[in-house]
Amino acid sequence: EPAPAARRTPWARGPVACHRTVMILVRALAPDELLLATEIDVTEDGTVVLEQRGTTLRPRPEEWHRPPRDAAAWREFEARWRDFVPASGVALGAFEGARLVGIATLRRAIRPGLDQLEALFVDRAHRRRGVATALVAGIEALARSGGARLLYVSATPSQSAVGFYESRGFTPTSGPIPELLALEPDDVHMTLAL
Repeated sequence: EPAPAARRTPWARGPVACHRTVMILVRALAPDELLLATEIDVTEDGTVVLEQRGTTLRPRPEEWHRPPRDAAAWREFEARWRDFVPASGVALGAFEGARLVGIATLRRAIRPGLDQLEALFVDRAHRRRGVATALVAGIEALARSGGARLLYVSATPSQSAVGFYESRGFTPTSGPIPELLALEPDDVHMTLAL
């Protein structure tokens, strides 16, 4: 018989094995834990950028680099998250011991029946170990249990980010949400039917 909390939150399955010797625990974050995200190294490099035209994605050769975020940049994210997480949203954290190695945030009801996977960050040293999969599975389950029919994400236009979302069933949308497109015009805007 699962624990009562596990019955209420289908994504709460305890530790998630993400490497042979490393265990990651995924759980909801309290608002005062949001700044733990400063521990996440978001550094990333690539040689291709994807351009979205409707539902079509076109690769364009381009060297790009995302540097680590400084504390001020993380505070901007934390301030944005504080606007919706305590009220109706959710932040999930992936922990290796006491260290936050990944975070995903859910904004509910940005449109009727539509939730947004607002952010997903995984520490560089913990990528390709199941952390992003566990976080997004949790967000999907929470959106579904909250009554959403679609989950929206604006993804970094890299092959790794878009490929990850496509592997989860997300597809490029021909109708991006105008205010989200204005915030992130270069991103690939995608939806997942729940």
